Amino acid sequence: MTVLVFGGTFDPVHNGHMAIARQARDATGADAVWFVPAAVAPLRDPARATPDERLALLAAACGELGDPGVAVLDLAVRRGGVSYTADVMDALRAEDPARDLAVLLGADAARTIAGWHRAGDLLGRERFVIVNRSGPRPLVPAEVSRLGYAAARTLLLTIDSPDISASEVRERCAKGEALDGLVPSAVAALIAAKGMYRQNRDDA
Repeated sequence: MTVLVFGGTFDPVHNGHMAIARQARDATGADAVWFVPAAVAPLRDPARATPDERLALLAAACGELGDPGVAVLDLAVRRGGVSYTADVMDALRAEDPARDLAVLLGADAARTIAGWHRAGDLLGRERFVIVNRSGPRPLVPAEVSRLGYAAARTLLLTIDSPDISASEVRERCAKGEALDGLVPSAVAALIAAKGMYRQNRDDA
Protein backbone atom coordinates (compact mmCIF):
# COMPACT_ATOMS: atom_id res chain seq x y z
CA MET A 1 0.00 0.00 0.00
CA THR A 2 1.37 3.37 -1.04
CA VAL A 3 0.42 6.23 1.27
CA LEU A 4 1.14 9.95 1.04
CA VAL A 5 1.46 11.34 4.58
CA PHE A 6 0.19 14.92 4.72
CA GLY A 7 1.09 16.56 8.03
CA GLY A 8 0.33 20.07 9.19
CA THR A 9 -1.65 22.23 11.55
CA PHE A 10 -4.80 22.45 9.38
CA ASP A 11 -6.16 25.39 11.37
CA PRO A 12 -8.56 24.99 9.61
CA VAL A 13 -8.38 22.59 6.69
CA HIS A 14 -9.39 24.41 3.49
CA ASN A 15 -9.99 23.76 -0.19
CA GLY A 16 -6.31 24.28 -0.99
CA HIS A 17 -5.39 21.36 1.27
CA MET A 18 -8.07 19.18 -0.29
CA ALA A 19 -6.88 20.03 -3.81
CA ILE A 20 -3.34 19.02 -2.86
CA ALA A 21 -4.54 15.70 -1.45
CA ARG A 22 -6.72 14.81 -4.43
CA GLN A 23 -4.36 15.87 -7.16
CA ALA A 24 -1.22 14.45 -5.55
CA ARG A 25 -2.94 11.11 -5.16
CA ASP A 26 -4.06 11.15 -8.79
CA ALA A 27 -0.63 12.21 -10.07
CA THR A 28 1.30 9.59 -8.10
CA GLY A 29 -1.16 6.73 -8.26
CA ALA A 30 -0.95 6.39 -4.47
CA ASP A 31 -3.51 4.22 -2.73
CA ALA A 32 -4.22 6.81 -0.07
CA VAL A 33 -3.52 10.25 1.35
CA TRP A 34 -3.56 10.46 5.13
CA PHE A 35 -3.94 13.84 6.81
CA VAL A 36 -2.00 13.82 10.10
CA PRO A 37 -2.78 17.01 12.06
CA ALA A 38 -0.19 18.06 14.61
CA ALA A 39 -1.05 18.23 18.28
CA VAL A 40 1.40 21.13 18.59
CA ALA A 41 3.24 22.30 15.48
CA PRO A 42 6.95 22.98 16.16
CA LEU A 43 7.55 25.78 13.65
CA ARG A 44 4.29 27.72 13.74
CA ASP A 45 2.36 29.94 16.12
CA PRO A 46 -0.04 28.06 18.41
CA ALA A 47 -3.14 26.82 16.63
CA ARG A 48 -6.35 28.72 17.23
CA ALA A 49 -8.47 25.57 17.30
CA THR A 50 -7.87 22.67 19.66
CA PRO A 51 -6.44 19.41 18.30
CA ASP A 52 -9.84 17.72 18.66
CA GLU A 53 -11.54 20.55 16.80
CA ARG A 54 -9.04 20.35 13.96
CA LEU A 55 -9.50 16.58 13.80
CA ALA A 56 -13.26 17.07 13.57
CA LEU A 57 -12.89 19.60 10.77
CA LEU A 58 -10.63 17.24 8.82
CA ALA A 59 -13.03 14.35 9.37
CA ALA A 60 -15.84 16.52 8.01
CA ALA A 61 -13.79 17.49 4.96
CA CYS A 62 -12.78 13.89 4.22
CA GLY A 63 -16.33 12.68 4.78
CA GLU A 64 -17.71 15.22 2.34
CA LEU A 65 -15.14 14.13 -0.25
CA GLY A 66 -16.48 10.59 0.00
CA ASP A 67 -13.20 8.93 -0.95
CA PRO A 68 -12.04 6.27 1.54
CA GLY A 69 -8.48 6.74 0.29
CA VAL A 70 -8.38 10.27 1.70
CA ALA A 71 -8.57 10.05 5.47
CA VAL A 72 -7.46 11.70 8.69
CA LEU A 73 -5.31 9.99 11.34
CA ASP A 74 -5.29 11.05 14.99
CA LEU A 75 -1.81 9.56 15.53
CA ALA A 76 -0.02 12.82 16.38
CA VAL A 77 -2.93 14.18 18.41
CA ARG A 78 -3.06 10.98 20.49
CA ARG A 79 0.67 11.19 21.15
CA GLY A 80 0.30 14.79 22.32
CA GLY A 81 3.04 17.37 22.73
CA VAL A 82 5.03 18.76 19.84
CA SER A 83 4.43 16.74 16.68
CA TYR A 84 7.42 15.91 14.52
CA THR A 85 7.23 14.40 11.05
CA ALA A 86 10.15 12.05 11.77
CA ASP A 87 8.31 10.61 14.78
CA VAL A 88 5.08 10.21 12.81
CA MET A 89 6.90 8.34 10.05
CA ASP A 90 8.62 6.11 12.63
CA ALA A 91 5.25 5.27 14.20
CA LEU A 92 3.61 4.49 10.86
CA ARG A 93 6.46 2.18 9.89
CA ALA A 94 6.27 0.41 13.23
CA GLU A 95 2.58 -0.28 12.61
CA ASP A 96 3.23 -1.79 9.17
CA PRO A 97 6.84 -2.11 7.92
CA ALA A 98 5.61 -3.15 4.46
CA ARG A 99 3.72 0.09 3.94
CA ASP A 100 5.19 2.32 1.21
CA LEU A 101 5.22 5.86 2.62
CA ALA A 102 6.03 9.28 1.22
CA VAL A 103 5.89 12.70 2.87
CA LEU A 104 3.51 15.06 1.06
CA LEU A 105 4.20 18.76 1.55
CA GLY A 106 3.80 22.08 -0.14
CA ALA A 107 6.68 24.09 -1.55
CA ASP A 108 6.52 26.63 1.28
CA ALA A 109 6.90 23.91 3.91
CA ALA A 110 9.58 22.12 1.87
CA ARG A 111 11.76 25.22 2.04
CA THR A 112 11.87 24.99 5.85
CA ILE A 113 13.23 21.42 6.00
CA ALA A 114 16.60 22.45 7.46
CA GLY A 115 14.84 23.54 10.65
CA TRP A 116 12.84 20.35 11.10
CA HIS A 117 13.46 17.91 13.95
CA ARG A 118 15.81 15.14 12.74
CA ALA A 119 16.00 16.75 9.30
CA GLY A 120 19.02 14.63 8.42
CA ASP A 121 17.11 11.42 9.10
CA LEU A 122 14.20 12.58 6.96
CA LEU A 123 16.35 13.71 4.05
CA GLY A 124 18.43 10.55 4.25
CA ARG A 125 15.61 8.03 4.15
CA GLU A 126 12.20 9.40 3.19
CA ARG A 127 10.51 9.81 -0.13
CA PHE A 128 8.97 13.22 -0.69
CA VAL A 129 6.20 14.50 -2.91
CA ILE A 130 6.56 18.29 -3.03
CA VAL A 131 3.67 20.28 -4.44
CA ASN A 132 3.86 23.61 -6.20
CA ARG A 133 0.43 25.20 -5.96
CA SER A 134 -1.07 28.50 -6.93
CA GLY A 135 0.20 31.42 -4.91
CA PRO A 136 3.58 30.60 -3.33
CA ARG A 137 6.76 30.96 -5.39
CA PRO A 138 7.32 27.57 -7.04
CA LEU A 139 10.21 25.32 -6.19
CA VAL A 140 12.45 24.28 -9.06
CA PRO A 141 14.67 21.17 -9.22
CA ALA A 142 17.89 23.09 -8.57
CA GLU A 143 16.47 24.58 -5.35
CA VAL A 144 15.12 21.18 -4.29
CA SER A 145 18.64 19.79 -4.62
CA ARG A 146 20.20 22.69 -2.69
CA LEU A 147 17.74 22.08 0.14
CA GLY A 148 19.09 18.55 0.49
CA TYR A 149 16.33 16.46 -1.07
CA ALA A 150 17.59 13.39 -2.94
CA ALA A 151 16.51 13.53 -6.58
CA ALA A 152 15.84 9.78 -6.68
CA ARG A 153 13.40 10.02 -3.75
CA THR A 154 11.73 13.33 -4.51
CA LEU A 155 8.86 14.04 -6.88
CA LEU A 156 8.04 17.65 -7.69
CA LEU A 157 4.44 18.25 -8.74
CA THR A 158 2.55 21.29 -9.99
CA ILE A 159 -1.15 21.31 -9.26
CA ASP A 160 -4.09 23.60 -9.88
CA SER A 161 -5.05 24.75 -6.42
CA PRO A 162 -7.01 27.73 -5.12
CA ASP A 163 -4.77 30.34 -3.51
CA ILE A 164 -6.17 30.05 0.01
CA SER A 165 -4.50 30.34 3.41
CA ALA A 166 -5.78 29.20 6.79
CA SER A 167 -5.17 32.71 8.13
CA GLU A 168 -7.52 34.10 5.46
CA VAL A 169 -10.21 31.67 6.59
CA ARG A 170 -9.73 32.64 10.24
CA GLU A 171 -9.87 36.34 9.39
CA ARG A 172 -13.13 35.91 7.50
CA CYS A 173 -14.60 33.97 10.41
CA ALA A 174 -13.58 36.72 12.81
CA LYS A 175 -15.40 39.26 10.63
CA GLY A 176 -18.48 37.09 10.30
CA GLU A 177 -17.96 36.73 6.56
CA ALA A 178 -19.00 33.75 4.45
CA LEU A 179 -16.51 31.01 3.68
CA ASP A 180 -17.91 30.16 0.25
CA GLY A 181 -15.21 28.67 -1.95
CA LEU A 182 -12.63 28.61 0.83
CA VAL A 183 -13.49 25.44 2.77
CA PRO A 184 -15.65 22.36 2.14
CA SER A 185 -19.28 23.04 3.00
CA ALA A 186 -19.19 20.51 5.84
CA VAL A 187 -16.23 22.37 7.35
CA ALA A 188 -18.03 25.72 7.05
CA ALA A 189 -21.08 24.24 8.76
CA LEU A 190 -19.03 22.82 11.64
CA ILE A 191 -17.11 26.08 12.12
CA ALA A 192 -20.42 27.96 12.27
CA ALA A 193 -22.03 25.45 14.63
CA LYS A 194 -19.12 25.61 17.07
CA GLY A 195 -18.56 29.35 16.72
CA MET A 196 -14.92 28.77 15.87
CA TYR A 197 -12.44 31.51 14.99
CA ARG A 198 -14.85 34.23 16.01
CA GLN A 199 -12.11 36.41 17.49
CA ASN A 200 -9.06 36.85 15.34
CA ARG A 201 -6.31 36.76 17.95
CA ASP A 202 -3.45 36.54 15.48
CA ASP A 203 -2.14 38.50 12.56
CA ALA A 204 -0.54 35.58 10.68
